[in-house]
Amino acid sequence: MDALSKGLYRFRGYILAVMGVALIAVPPGVHSLAAFPLFLAGATLRIRARQFIGSHTRGSKHEAESLVVDGPYACTRHPLYISNTLIALSAILFHLGTDLMAIPFAVAVICFEAYLAHAENRFLEKKFGDTWRAWTPSFGKCFKSRANANARPKRSFSRAFCDDWATWVWLLLYNLVLLSRKTFLS
Repeated sequence: MDALSKGLYRFRGYILAVMGVALIAVPPGVHSLAAFPLFLAGATLRIRARQFIGSHTRGSKHEAESLVVDGPYACTRHPLYISNTLIALSAILFHLGTDLMAIPFAVAVICFEAYLAHAENRFLEKKFGDTWRAWTPSFGKCFKSRANANARPKRSFSRAFCDDWATWVWLLLYNLVLLSRKTFLS
């Protein structure tokens, strides 16, 4: 993994926080109610992915004890990045709605998360080789695979939620700031 990828991965939370602060700095637009189901989908996917992957992704370095291929990982290689993207897009949609200023924020988040996913693909391929290359998640596998239906998560839903407590506190505070900004500036 190159130095840029390592740096972006290591500081990914800070980078997203800078994007969040930039979003707060933009005057609010007319919010969209579509933000709420988008947030719920992202949060649910995040908790479900955490059930299967455990807590080893919380660090500042790429690490993987094993290749997780069950649960949401049977559908996609990167459910956590997808959930982060959905949650970020919900904040953008809530704060800016369909205002044109939403576009650069959405593009920045999508590009950043896609870059992280690409870097992780390179890391996982290097670590797991042919096993990683043979793993082909697909949306159809989520519902058709008997192995996936019988897969047991490492953690309960509530444990996975609690393991991510810092994320939920940060998101709650951030959304309260967005809400108060919209309330007092609108």
